[in-house]
Amino acid sequence: MDIPSYDSDEIKDGIIIDYDKEDNIVGIEILDFQSKLKQGLTITDLPFPDSDKATASQYFNIPIAV
Repeated sequence: MDIPSYDSDEIKDGIIIDYDKEDNIVGIEILDFQSKLKQGLTITDLPFPDSDKATASQYFNIPIAV
């Protein structure tokens, strides 16, 4: 489903979260993703609820923590 974003917020350098009108996350953009992984990006750097971190970690192939 393609939901248009209403607002965006750069939560960390190069990590942009898109929100709909109800402030639900509808998109995540990670600029220079491979470089951020090499610098130690983990799933805890992204705004996922604890209950979704394992699934997000597998989907994005990012460690939960190092």
